[in-house]
Amino acid sequence: MLSKKITAGLVGMSAVVGLVAMAPTAQAAPDRTCYDGNFCIYKDRDFSTDNSMYRTKIESGRWDIDMPAVDENDSSWRNRRAKGSRTFGGRWMTLGTEICVIGGGQVNYYWDANDDGASHRLNQSC
Repeated sequence: MLSKKITAGLVGMSAVVGLVAMAPTAQAAPDRTCYDGNFCIYKDRDFSTDNSMYRTKIESGRWDIDMPAVDENDSSWRNRRAKGSRTFGGRWMTLGTEICVIGGGQVNYYWDANDDGASHRLNQSC
């Protein structure tokens, strides 16, 4: 009889442990830090991390492919690189410079460049 009680207790505990193991875990918020060496493009002004943000160490001639959430939807820029970074209004670094952010600089909003970026080039002078 004691054996049946112990077995039933173990089965009951196993079911509880199984339920706890299957409970959903809280997901961590995405890391939206602009680290040293990166050029960061934010969808919203004032570097808001409530929406899309990209950090990159490479040039992109096609934001529509590489960074679709900010393609012609960019509103603030942070340059954590040593040299300037230029954002262009057209694909493949065409249609003129929308904004150029000096090395170590940032622009929380600029009306004339807002929502116009489509590509960028790194290591440029401003």
